Order: sequence, then C-alpha cells, then structure tokens
Amino acid sequence: MTDPKANSPNIDEPTPTTSVIDQPTVGVIEGADGAADDRLDRETSASDGKPLEVVEKEEDSPLCLEYATPTSVPLHLQYVLQEYKNSKLSNAELLLLLIYMVALESGFVENQSFVEKRALLKPVPSVGCFHVYNVRLLSRERVHYTKDFEDTGFRMLLRILLDNSCPEEPAITHKLQSRLFAVLLGDLMMVTLSPVAPSKEPGFSTCLSIGRYVLNVQLEPIYQRFRKLDELSLQLRQQLFQPMRAQQLLSFKPHLHPSLLGLPLELYDKIFTHLNNNQLNIVANVNKQLHKYSNEFKERRPQGSLMYLV
Repeated sequence: MTDPKANSPNIDEPTPTTSVIDQPTVGVIEGADGAADDRLDRETSASDGKPLEVVEKEEDSPLCLEYATPTSVPLHLQYVLQEYKNSKLSNAELLLLLIYMVALESGFVENQSFVEKRALLKPVPSVGCFHVYNVRLLSRERVHYTKDFEDTGFRMLLRILLDNSCPEEPAITHKLQSRLFAVLLGDLMMVTLSPVAPSKEPGFSTCLSIGRYVLNVQLEPIYQRFRKLDELSLQLRQQLFQPMRAQQLLSFKPHLHPSLLGLPLELYDKIFTHLNNNQLNIVANVNKQLHKYSNEFKERRPQGSLMYLV
C-alpha cells in the first residue's frame, strides 16, 4: 500500500516566520522619497551589517511621534531603541531620547550625526521641517549626548537642517547651532534650548514630568512604557523647537514668497475664478494639493463661462 500523504504537499506544516530581517525596508513613499528610502536601507545595511528587529510594518506604524500609541510607534523610534537594546537606560535618558525624536521631526539633528551622515541627508525647505528619509536615517545610530553632575544633567549640540539655497559658510555655522540642556530636579526635567556663542538671541525652556511620559515599570518592548506622546510632542514643538528654528531662519533674512497653501478652502474658488484653464494647469503642476483643488474647480466651472473659453 502507498501512503496517500507521500505524494501530497504537507499542508499542516506552518510556514516559518521571523521578526529579524537583514535588510529593513521602509515601504514605498511617493516620488523621489520612495527611491531615497530604498537607498537608505541598502546604505545602512551595507555600512554596519547589523540586523534590525522591526516590530511593525510601515503601513501599521504612525509617521511621527505625535500619533504614537502604547502599542504602535513610528519606525524611527523603534530604530533608535534598537540601538540601546542591550543598554540599561534610566527613565530620564528614555525621555531624552523622546526629546531627540521630536527634534529630528522638527528639522534638527545632533551635530556629530550631521557630520557623519551629511553626504546622505536630503535638503529640508524652510517652509517645512519633517523629512521622513532624514529622520529614519539619523535614528539608526546612537544619540551623542554628554552626562553631567552625576548623571543629573544632559547636553547635546544640535543644528538645523536647511535647503540648498541657504548659506553654510564656516563663519555663520554658529547661526545654525543650538545647545540642548536637560537638568533633573526630582521627577522633573528642565529642558533648555539656547543659541551658541556669539549669538545674543534668547533661548527657550520648558519643564517636563518624567513619570508623566515614561512609566516606572518594566515592559517589553520598551516603547510600551511611553505615554501621552502627542502631548509631549506638541509641548516640545511649540515651546522649544519651532521658536528656535524660526529664530535661526530669520537670522539669515530670507526672502519671503507668497503661497497658495494653507488658505481656507472657500478662498480657492474665489482665486481660481480669475484664472483661465491654461493658468489653472500651471497651478495644478505646483503640488498635489493644488492639483486636486484646481481640477475640482475646473469640473465645477460652467463650460459656457468666459474664462473657460479663454
């Protein structure tokens, strides 16, 4: 007799799975950022050869810290925590890592990391600050900071990321840099962001409760200890990073240009009414948002109108 299972595929045997991959991928991002993110994966895996433990796929994880939950955090936070997987970090140091993640999302970078990764970084326009390629690239290495006062104080040197049109001569490098100081006062962390000398511009400060954002319990993965990250992100952006970035950008006396972005929706129809179809096509080529608005307006515009016939 022949065994009927001998010639049939084994459907009961489970397919092996693993959470450790040799070359972490970050999904597909539209346009040039998709190719850039693929290049990021190849370059980082080729440079260090270290496997990364990715808990979530990109489509399941939030883009930035503001939308994180106790069970789902951005990939760049997972990457930086992976660098400290075998290290014992205090609650204060974990909060410091969260502060640095918000700094990355706000267009800042630790100065030594900038020097090491400068050739790979993408330009960041003055009108924005978040570039997913830069954030994920810079989060794949340890954060460079200094401990002071018997581990009750921390400091790091930051600088802002700019686009290619901004000058970066050595004589004005200090205008791009700032010092982040964090001092522990019991369960509180006083955080100050100050310009470097010889700048006479003011600095910015805020106070954080460590226990409010980092639970004093042992949980795995570590990010399950984090709470209220939306509140933390908003406070740091509004009180530290956005004011400092705006202050440093204004020190270059940039030329301001008008923009159609950020207007109330009802104003677009009033503006587009004065444009003919050729002009609307030009507006549509600026970006996806204006492309959508202009196409929707052309569909609503009466075909017998004078501007439609022009």
